Amino acid sequence: MKQIVIEIEDEAYEPFMGMLRLCPAAKVVGTNSFAETRDVIDRCFAEAIRELQADKNVYKRPSDLAYIMIGVNDGAINGVDYYLTPDDFTGYLLQVGINQLPKRSTIYNKVNDTVGKFPDWSFVHDVKPKEKIRRKNLFLRFSSAFGRAKRQKLDGFMDK
Repeated sequence: MKQIVIEIEDEAYEPFMGMLRLCPAAKVVGTNSFAETRDVIDRCFAEAIRELQADKNVYKRPSDLAYIMIGVNDGAINGVDYYLTPDDFTGYLLQVGINQLPKRSTIYNKVNDTVGKFPDWSFVHDVKPKEKIRRKNLFLRFSSAFGRAKRQKLDGFMDK
């Protein structure tokens, strides 16, 4: 069995529900005006970054955002877009309200320095073992915060 969330304009709601009646194998589990839309994903992304930025033991500098881009591009988080360039990524971050961004060249350097797919990252330039762990933990913390924010929003959807 599959469950899907569909976004329908108000004026299309009644005709759509009428079409659903033609398929007895499909049933409506719930309705609400809030679901996992692009807006929800964007807000969760921004909340997760802000949570990271508040923890100075993990988030040290704006260039750390590059590891989020790398992890997302490795496919480590479902539902989040792939960023072809650092400009795409920083543009998205600005769009969702994140400031103090690294320069494009800084992100390129971090991307070029990171080898492998998350969680098996290694780094071209030698970094201390503690720094390797911090970089991986940074993305793990982001992923966890993103998932937590998404669950909270979707739980709100299911409760209504």
